[in-house]
Amino acid sequence: MPTRSFQANLPGAGHFRLSVDQGVICAIEPLGAELPDAPYCSAGFVDLQLNGLAGVDFSSATLEPDAVASIVPILWKTGVTSFCPTLLTNSQAALERNFRILEIARRAYRHFARCAPCYHLEGPYLSPGPSRGVHDPAWMRPPSWSEFEKLQCAADGNIGVLTLAPELPGAPQFIRRVADSGVLVAISHTDGTGEDVHHAAEVGAGMSTHLGNGCAQMLDRHRAPFWAQLAEDRLYASIICDTFHLSADLVRIIARVKGPDRTVLVTDSVHVAGLAPGRYDIAGRAIEALPTGQVVTADGRCMAGSTLRMDRAVVNFMALAGVPLDHALQAATVNPLRMLPCARQMGRIAVGEPADLVLFRLEGQHLKIEDVWLQGETVID
Repeated sequence: MPTRSFQANLPGAGHFRLSVDQGVICAIEPLGAELPDAPYCSAGFVDLQLNGLAGVDFSSATLEPDAVASIVPILWKTGVTSFCPTLLTNSQAALERNFRILEIARRAYRHFARCAPCYHLEGPYLSPGPSRGVHDPAWMRPPSWSEFEKLQCAADGNIGVLTLAPELPGAPQFIRRVADSGVLVAISHTDGTGEDVHHAAEVGAGMSTHLGNGCAQMLDRHRAPFWAQLAEDRLYASIICDTFHLSADLVRIIARVKGPDRTVLVTDSVHVAGLAPGRYDIAGRAIEALPTGQVVTADGRCMAGSTLRMDRAVVNFMALAGVPLDHALQAATVNPLRMLPCARQMGRIAVGEPADLVLFRLEGQHLKIEDVWLQGETVID
């Protein structure tokens, strides 16, 4: 592959000429200040929590490998070059089956293997109480190392993120063991105490999954686990910026408290993203996609994932939190990869990094993607 060079703005840094050789950034030459008519360049976006898209549900009992691989080109068009297929609370047999399906897809489709560094298991070790969200409490149970080992075996060791409730029996010891095995342990869907949160961080938990969600509607104004997660410096905060899950005030507060280095954007997208409004189901639970784009449980009790795209999450975060473009991009690139032990790259524009790149223009409240590169090759039309 011959060396390719192009010019683009690097947000917050200026205008540069970048050169790519053998799929790797080989040179970065400063040319001056940012040019208003030049495109921007970023590392490819990363989504740590993707439950499904365009009719493909990673928790479906009928999931097949070709369906798994089919969503990757759709994600490229949103700027995503790395993502974690996410399985929700389910029976042990159902979880093992779908992790095996993901592994078949990994072996059969090179582009899926390249773009899915690991998987995210959200549940079944969650609270069956008010914080449970769309997850089915019938399948919730205390954490079990032997059970988790079986899931990792089905996934060929590729479970890289595990979300759980830290107050469950045996959770501290389990968290330490899972974290020591190289898995990112995250907290959510918890009805525990602030002490449970701090103890979880002490023994190895590293992130809050969709902070501000996965919690009870009614909270103690001073002692809710939400406040402990917000205050705990050892926890990154992933957030869903779709304008439904969090208010602008709360997004701004989380961004200010966690700062640009500990805030992570996720979509929490479900398979109804890209489908017509209507009734669907996910992991055996009835949900409804509303014409507004919001997804709720059929009884209207709570939200049930989102239809958010990562390119939209970036501009929403800028608007809601009042942060500059470079900070928003950091939350969609560097920060999520920094937490993944299995990450093959840093999510930065730097010499020696894989050329997984997004070229785009910022047009008002829209991020218009012009090109996406995977290891230096264009992957969208």
